[in-house]
Amino acid sequence: MTKLTNDQIEFARSMTIKQRTVLKALAMHPWFMSASERADPELYELIRHKFVQCNHTVPTFVGGLPSWGVTEQGARAAKRLAEGAY
Repeated sequence: MTKLTNDQIEFARSMTIKQRTVLKALAMHPWFMSASERADPELYELIRHKFVQCNHTVPTFVGGLPSWGVTEQGARAAKRLAEGAY
């Protein structure tokens, strides 16, 4: 599993309850994210720190919505958060 950077560790330690909850939920299963959720600066930090990424479950030319899931680093951070490491 990919090692977390110092920046990612510091971010994980300072994550809000909302960010922790979203990361935990995404670690269990991906879900569709609305435009307003994507525009939320607090949630965008998860993307910026490479804990979450966008995937298209259905090709966009068919009209599929993007789903959001954790990256390898996000899964590691979620596991460490669940263990109480941060």
